[in-house]
Amino acid sequence: MRQYNINVDELPKKVIIDGEPFAVNYGFRTCMLIEICMFGDLPDEEKIANALHLFYGERIPNNRDEAIKAMLWFYACGPEEDGQDSAKATAPKRAIRRAYCFDQDAPMIYAAFMSQYRIDLNQTLSCELHWWKFVAMFESLDENLLLSRIMYYRTADTRGMGKKQKSHIEKMRALYALKDPESSLDSKTKLARRNAAMKEYVRKRMEGK
Repeated sequence: MRQYNINVDELPKKVIIDGEPFAVNYGFRTCMLIEICMFGDLPDEEKIANALHLFYGERIPNNRDEAIKAMLWFYACGPEEDGQDSAKATAPKRAIRRAYCFDQDAPMIYAAFMSQYRIDLNQTLSCELHWWKFVAMFESLDENLLLSRIMYYRTADTRGMGKKQKSHIEKMRALYALKDPESSLDSKTKLARRNAAMKEYVRKRMEGK
């Protein structure tokens, strides 16, 4: 299945599970809330249940595992390139820091979208801004914005830096440290791959059957 082209394709507002279409809450605010939920301190089963309710509303598919997979697919903004998952499985991994938090960084995210795009996220209906569009804009925020600089401080690799530069970044990292318990992830920093925590949970759940 080819990757969606955000410029020419109609973005999905439903998913197909066992041949049946299910409408989903496709707006940016829903997926922000799902991510906040998944990085919270609730038990895993409760996190997944809440996320499914947010995504599907009252009509959650009976095939729960496929419902979770479809939700993750949507959350990651569509299919991976062919073979990419298998390549990831064999690639060496290292723990890197989480760059942002939709909850803690809410004021800066609001300000960034207002400054760069003149979009008032507070006054924008969730259905007016598809999650995939939001992701594209989030990933393209100007590096000079405060949010972008803070994300850099949180994730920068200081190996090989001069003592002064390294000291500055470490001070900024401490100043803007995320307070949630999931501040370190074995994942890429790219927003479209921030489903690592949910995928890991689903993998363990499937293995436990």
